[in-house]
Amino acid sequence: MHTALRATAVGLVEGLNWQEIIEGLRGPSPQLRLVAVPGPEGAIILDDTYNASPASTIAALNLLEELEGRRIAVLGDMLELGDYEQEGHEKVGMRALEVADILVTVGPRGRLIGETALRWGMPPERVHVLDDCAAAVALLTDLVTAGDVVLVKGSRAVYMDEIVNALGVHTHTMASSLPPSKA
Repeated sequence: MHTALRATAVGLVEGLNWQEIIEGLRGPSPQLRLVAVPGPEGAIILDDTYNASPASTIAALNLLEELEGRRIAVLGDMLELGDYEQEGHEKVGMRALEVADILVTVGPRGRLIGETALRWGMPPERVHVLDDCAAAVALLTDLVTAGDVVLVKGSRAVYMDEIVNALGVHTHTMASSLPPSKA
């Protein structure tokens, strides 16, 4: 996942368009962790549920920022951060505030992400702090509409993939299903 995001970032900095970047991602590295899944009402779900760290979550949010549509970030606990646990979740919350139109957090550590976004000025009606994936599925089933881009990310042990499985239809590679960029 990191490799694909870094390659995308380099491509954007170097002036490549999205089609050129997508063709490059289709090349010899087919093991992308991030996949785009058709969601309800024609939305796109970016499934990045394999694992999560602050750096990989911020990288995924950076990708989300580049895509057209209402941006919904569904972010769960990031585990095994040790002494960096609170600071790491807070940094993600600050980046989510800048990127997401709607922020949905899952779990006790995910709560830190939502609380940070609220503390730094994200309007409360745009933040949903939830205890578990079932609550996230219930919320997103009613919330997601056509044109939305939904990033789902969290540590594997938090089972964020249950959200994707409940909302998604079929899995495709990221390169073949990404919505257009804002550029």
